[in-house]
Amino acid sequence: MEQPEEPLPTPDAAIMKRLGYVRLLFDQAVSQSYAPPPLGFSSVLAFHDVMEFFFVIAVDHAGATQGINLKDAFVDNAKRLRPADGARMSCLDAVNRIGHDRNGFKHNGSIPGPDQIEGARRGATRFLEMNCPRFFGVDFDDISMLHIVTQDDVRARLTAARAAADVDDLPTAMAEVAIAFHQLLSDWGHGKRIGAGSSRETLHLSPYQDHRSRRRISPWYQARDNDAKQAISALLSSVTSAFEETDNELATLRRVLRVQVAGLEMARYARFSMLTPHVDMQFGGELYAVHLDGQYYYSAENYDFCEAFVVDSALRLGATDFSMWTPETYGDVTRAEEAMKVNGGKLPEGWK
Repeated sequence: MEQPEEPLPTPDAAIMKRLGYVRLLFDQAVSQSYAPPPLGFSSVLAFHDVMEFFFVIAVDHAGATQGINLKDAFVDNAKRLRPADGARMSCLDAVNRIGHDRNGFKHNGSIPGPDQIEGARRGATRFLEMNCPRFFGVDFDDISMLHIVTQDDVRARLTAARAAADVDDLPTAMAEVAIAFHQLLSDWGHGKRIGAGSSRETLHLSPYQDHRSRRRISPWYQARDNDAKQAISALLSSVTSAFEETDNELATLRRVLRVQVAGLEMARYARFSMLTPHVDMQFGGELYAVHLDGQYYYSAENYDFCEAFVVDSALRLGATDFSMWTPETYGDVTRAEEAMKVNGGKLPEGWK
């Protein structure tokens, strides 16, 4: 194969987006590799696929495919591709070894053991870390998965979070990633309802629509005796506290139910919710973070976990997203009914 005479071009947005998928798949493979047997066995397949996907992107980016036939074995093609420095790809021994273990598992039924899984994890990591700077001019750890998030507001929050994390401002980073998830779940739940009839029978999926108790407990008896007044006041205080505790528990159940309905991973969400600050809304609608116990666990590693969880959740929700127009005011209802009268009893397409 001819050697490239000029340095490879800077990766464009499309290449960086594809590299973001590589990073995502690699992180998933790493997590899978630490799972107990037999759940971790298929990580050997995943690591091989990640390296091969990286190779295909490198071929596209290099634009010099002479001597490379993607129908040939990956290990053979990997020996032919050259980055701008003219030398062969790094860590070809890992490609060969992981390919051997992968073929034994996939085609011959040879179950990989702990050593093979550990070797695949280490080999794939070294392959990506060594080759990424040579082919794309960026370190593999610096590849952002944010390019693959399609929700604009969520991606903007995650970008701000990553910028803060890069300068070790972890409180700001964790606040932004928590708000990003809140925004993600809210946008997905907007206009989506389960149930019908009164609001008590409706599950509002958007976090913005948390049910706040409107109950008011007032003394039913105006005592004249001071002792009686104090007793009634103490009773009301106790009852109010009990109701507030119940409301908080119900709010937690609604939040968990939203996550379950959305099809997100509950075990990862549990860890995410423990690590990130609580998100609340000001009267003007602006979201802000309240740092509680989670701040004791703010670290770069935990931030990376939280960011990956939001990115993965964004991809999952993007695949199931839909919108339903629902009236918010009496004027909306009147306008909709008038439109339905002239449209055969149904709302016009794209009604807003």
